Amino acid sequence: MQTNESQVEKHARLAHQMLDQAKGEAAAGDLTQGAEKFWGATTQALKSYCASHGMPHGRYQHLRQAVLDLALRQDNPSIRLAFNTARACHSNFYNDWMEQEDLDSYIPDIEELVRIILDARAQ
Repeated sequence: MQTNESQVEKHARLAHQMLDQAKGEAAAGDLTQGAEKFWGATTQALKSYCASHGMPHGRYQHLRQAVLDLALRQDNPSIRLAFNTARACHSNFYNDWMEQEDLDSYIPDIEELVRIILDARAQ
């Protein structure tokens, strides 16, 4: 069994990796895969955050609750809005509705969200 600390680092590494892959795929015009990896980067960052605080993180509801808690704790409603943007990216994987300019406009918000989440991990 892995320790809590190793789960924290594993999910943080995956968040960075998926963020890099997402940007590359978006730049190459693969909007479906790029958008899904932006969602993946967000969820991996949240899993790292949850693991660092001893919070459950195995279900979507756990991640959603972590976002709501973090937004309240930091008094930052943009966290919730950026999470909804990342969730829209996830829906694009199934519905393929995004245009390039849509995804391009979401990238800064999702990058900032991942940074905020990872910075909020317990030390």
